[in-house]
Amino acid sequence: MFDKTQLAMDTINIFLREGINTDSQEEVLSANFEDVDHLNDMFKSLNFRQQHLRIIPHYKKNQIWSVKNHYIDFEGVLQHSKHDMLVLLLSNPEELDSDTTYVRVCPLSPFVEHASHIDQICDDSSIVGFPFIVETWNEQPVLTEILDKYVGEYHIEHECSDEVLTKEQSEFREIEISNSRYLNHSISSYINEMERSEIFAFSVDMHFMNKVKTIHMPIQNVQNPKLVLLADHEEYAAAARMQNVVTENDCILVDETELPFKVEIRKKVGEYILTIIPKVEIRLQKDGKDMIGMSNSERIVYNGLKKGLYEISSPLIDKLLTIRLK
Repeated sequence: MFDKTQLAMDTINIFLREGINTDSQEEVLSANFEDVDHLNDMFKSLNFRQQHLRIIPHYKKNQIWSVKNHYIDFEGVLQHSKHDMLVLLLSNPEELDSDTTYVRVCPLSPFVEHASHIDQICDDSSIVGFPFIVETWNEQPVLTEILDKYVGEYHIEHECSDEVLTKEQSEFREIEISNSRYLNHSISSYINEMERSEIFAFSVDMHFMNKVKTIHMPIQNVQNPKLVLLADHEEYAAAARMQNVVTENDCILVDETELPFKVEIRKKVGEYILTIIPKVEIRLQKDGKDMIGMSNSERIVYNGLKKGLYEISSPLIDKLLTIRLK
C-alpha cells in the first residue's frame, strides 16, 4: 500500500540534506508531481502577515528570530545556509567581549511530520505563519549578529521522557543537527580568530559582490612585526608589505575596481575611524542604526566606531558593502 506520509518524510529529508543551489541558473527537480502537491498542501492554507516594527527589539529569551542566510564569519569566510532558518532564543544575551554577544537557540522546523510523540509542536499558525516543531534536541550557541528579523514570541515546556524514533525521524534529526553547524560556526570562528588576534593590531573583513577579502594590520610601533602565513583571501596592509614601522596614522585601504570610492580604516586608542574618499552619497549602518559622519568637500569621516559589522549602501552601487572591524 502506498504510504503518503512515508513519501513526504523522505522528500523532506532529501530537501534538508541537499538544500537549494542559489548559484545555479538551472533547476533540477527530482521529486514527482505528487511530492510537490503534498508539500504545497502544507503551506497553501497559511495566511501570514509580516510584522512591521518601528524599533528593533532587544534580544530576549523566548523570542523567535529569523537567521541571515549568509554572513561573514570572524575568520573572513562567507558562510551560506542551505535554507531559511527560524530560531527560538533559549537564553538572554551573554557577552563574549564588550562588542560581541551570543545566545543559545533551537531551530524551528515546519516539517511536523517528523515530530516524535514528545516533541513540542506549535499548531498556532498565527505565530510564524505555519505549524512548527521546536527542536529542543538541537540546542546551539549563536552570535546575535547573525540574527536577522524579530518574528514573535513562544514559550516552551521542558519535558524529559524516553522516546523511540523511527528511521526517518532519526535521519531527520541528524540532518537538522548537521545543518545547524551554520549557527554554531559563528561562535567557533570567533574563538579561532581570537587566538590569532594578538598577532595583529586590527583587521578588516570586506564582502562585496560575493567577493570576500581580509586585510590585517600588524602590531603598531614595532620594528620587525611578526608576520604569519595567511589564507588565500587574506593579505597584509600596504604599510606592512613595504616593511615600514606601522603607526596609528597608517590605514587599511579598501580600494576595489568595482567600487566608486575608497574606504580607509584606522584604529586609534580603542576606536576605529572610517573615511570615505571622495565625498559621495553614502549610508553607514551598524545593527540597523545610522552612523553620523563629518565631511568636507573631499571626504566623509566616521569617528568613534567600535568592533563589529557595518553596512555601506549608496546609489552608486547595486549591492551592499559589508565591513567587519575586528
